[in-house]
Amino acid sequence: MNFIITLIILIVILGIIVFIHELGHFLAAKKIGVYVYEFSVGMGPKIFSFKRKNDETIYSLRLLPLGGFTALASDEENSKGLKKEQILENKSALGKFFVLIMGIIFNFLLAIIFLTINGLIYGSPITDPYVGEIIAESPADKAGLQSGDLILKVDNNRVMSYDDILLETRFTKENKESFKFTVKREEKEIDIEIKPTYEEAEDGEQKPIFGFTEQTKKEKGILNAIKYGFSATWKNTFGAFNVLGKLITGKVGADNLSGPIGVFSVVDNVKVGGLEILVYLTAYLSINVAVINLIPVPVFDGGRILLLIIEKITRKKVSRKLETTINNIGAILLIILMLYVTLNDIFKLF
Repeated sequence: MNFIITLIILIVILGIIVFIHELGHFLAAKKIGVYVYEFSVGMGPKIFSFKRKNDETIYSLRLLPLGGFTALASDEENSKGLKKEQILENKSALGKFFVLIMGIIFNFLLAIIFLTINGLIYGSPITDPYVGEIIAESPADKAGLQSGDLILKVDNNRVMSYDDILLETRFTKENKESFKFTVKREEKEIDIEIKPTYEEAEDGEQKPIFGFTEQTKKEKGILNAIKYGFSATWKNTFGAFNVLGKLITGKVGADNLSGPIGVFSVVDNVKVGGLEILVYLTAYLSINVAVINLIPVPVFDGGRILLLIIEKITRKKVSRKLETTINNIGAILLIILMLYVTLNDIFKLF
C-alpha cells in the first residue's frame, strides 16, 4: 500500500510539471498563430477528447497520467494542406524562440507560485545560509564559526543556500582535510578554516561533519511569501546550474545523479513531512526540468534554441536530415545516460 501511495504521489508531481511545461508551448504556439493539432493531458491510449467551436485543436485526456504533449505544425513537410503562416518553421526567429522558451518559463513560474503558496500557508523560510546552532567542541566551534554568521563562500566558491554548502562540502571526489568558509559577521568578511571529521553515510560515502546547523527561522505575511517564492526559485536555479557545471568539469560524478527510481525514493522518504514538503519538492523538480531544458544539446528545448541561433547567425536553414540525425544521436545518448542513472539508483537501494 505504501508503494502505491508513493507511486501515485510521484505520478501526480511529474504529471503537473510536464503538463505545465507543455502548456507553455501550447499557449505560445496559439498566441503566434501556429496550427496545433492536439493538446493532450496524459500519454498513451485516448480516453476522451473534444474540440471547441472555431478551434482546430483536439483537446484530449489519455490513459497514463504522465504529463502530456502538444502536437503542432512544426514543418511544411509534415503539415500538408495548411497555410504557410500556420507552420512554425515559417515564423520569425523571435516567434520560434517564443514557442520554445515558454515551456521553460512556465516551469519557473510553477516553482514561484508553489513556493509562494508554501510561504503563505506555512511561513517563508530564510533562504540565506545563516549559521544556526554551533555544537560545542565541534570542528566549527574550534575554528571560530559563530551562530548568526552568513556563509558567503566555501573554498572561494559562492554559495546562496544551505544546499550549495552541501554541494561544495559533501559531493566532492576526495575527503578534504579542511574547507575555507568565508562568512559575513557584523558587516565584515572573515575567512575561517574548518577541519571536519568524517563518518560513513547510508550510501557508503564519507560524510564531512562540521558541527553546525542551518538557521530555520520563518517569516509570515504575503510580501514575505512573494519574496520567498522568487528568491528560493532563483537560489535553487543557481544551485542547479552549479551542479551542472560541476558535472561537466568532473568535480561531481555522474553517480550522484538520480533518475525516476531515485526520485521515487526521495518522495517515499519525504512524504511523511506532509503537503508542505511535497509542494516544495514539486517546485524544486520543476526548476530542475527548466534548467535541463536550457542545456544546448539535442532533444532538449535548449538544443533547438541553439539550432535557431545558428540559423540566425549563418542565415542558412539547418537541413531537416541533419537536424533529425542530431536529435537521434542526442536521444540515444540520453537513453544511455538514463539507463546508467537508473542502474545506479537500483544499486543505491541495496
